Amino acid sequence: MKILITGGAGFVGGNIAVHMSSLGHEILCMDNLVRRGSEFNIKRFMNYDNIKFIHGDIRNKEDFDRLNFSPDLVLECSAQTTAIDGYNNPMYDITNNTVGLINVLEYCRKHNAGIIFWSTNKTYSGDLCNAPPVVEKDTRFEWDLSQNFNLKGWTRYGFNESMDLNGGNHTIYGVTKSTSDLFCQEWASAFNVPVIINRFSCIYGKHQFGMVSQGWIVWFVLAKHFGLDLTYFGFKGKQVRDCLHIDDLVSLIEKQAENINHHSGSYYNVGGGYKNTVSVHELNTLLDNMMNTKTKIIHKPQRLADQKIYISDIRKVSKDFNWAPKKSLGPSLYDIIDWVVQNEKDLEFLVKHRLKNR
Repeated sequence: MKILITGGAGFVGGNIAVHMSSLGHEILCMDNLVRRGSEFNIKRFMNYDNIKFIHGDIRNKEDFDRLNFSPDLVLECSAQTTAIDGYNNPMYDITNNTVGLINVLEYCRKHNAGIIFWSTNKTYSGDLCNAPPVVEKDTRFEWDLSQNFNLKGWTRYGFNESMDLNGGNHTIYGVTKSTSDLFCQEWASAFNVPVIINRFSCIYGKHQFGMVSQGWIVWFVLAKHFGLDLTYFGFKGKQVRDCLHIDDLVSLIEKQAENINHHSGSYYNVGGGYKNTVSVHELNTLLDNMMNTKTKIIHKPQRLADQKIYISDIRKVSKDFNWAPKKSLGPSLYDIIDWVVQNEKDLEFLVKHRLKNR
């Protein structure tokens, strides 16, 4: 199979490129390299004869015209991913996440290629996600299942695909992804472009160059390794997310790539599910014990559109693709810590760059 990966030098794109190339697929990675750290993935690609890289930006239609590549499948991993920054510069999110996606869809239509699209849990309103009743425990919030509360799309397993997409407080990032999500569904029905949409929750793993606003699990490891303070944004650090390891994500994409025509037009909530959750406070404590650190915590107000609890109900995607996460957070953190130690020099440069420019 010939596969184009947009955002191919990023955390997700780079890991998928390496895995899919190991299966014998021909891979072309396209990336504008605007995010520091992407250049290190290009070095990884040099070890694989069937991974090629081209510098390009999905916002520029002309960059697609010069690819000279007719793929069977496009993995659309490119995005401006930091949810809060969009309030300061909405057009940057819109051009990256929506206008760019239209160029990708049209490229797929021209070449009769399928597309797997990276959407987000931010397609759902923060107000709606915060509607279920919660109880505050010592280290986390939990849903209060004793109350007789009904909300379409919410069960004890988490939020499922029948959740309403309406309302405010998605973040600008979330709105652009919601728009793109619907564009993908429209291209599937109107133009018969094979499409699968994944609304991902928290993703983590090696080769992720985490930041405060995105990739927070790896950012916590980096901060502790380099002796930096950490910030809790509201909720006393008791907000909860489900976490999906990159290896489990890659195994799902492999299955979806093989079955895209059978499930075209489908959309899925994808994460670690209710069995793989952690609060910000719990992660901090866990890493302090693992790394023998005692990090200073700075408390700041809650951010706009933030969710107290977001857990993906993954029953639909698990059923359709006979898939379930296998990696648990605890053991996986040791792998990330080892990776940070082994790549300390490069990662220290990135951390200093991010602190300087935040």
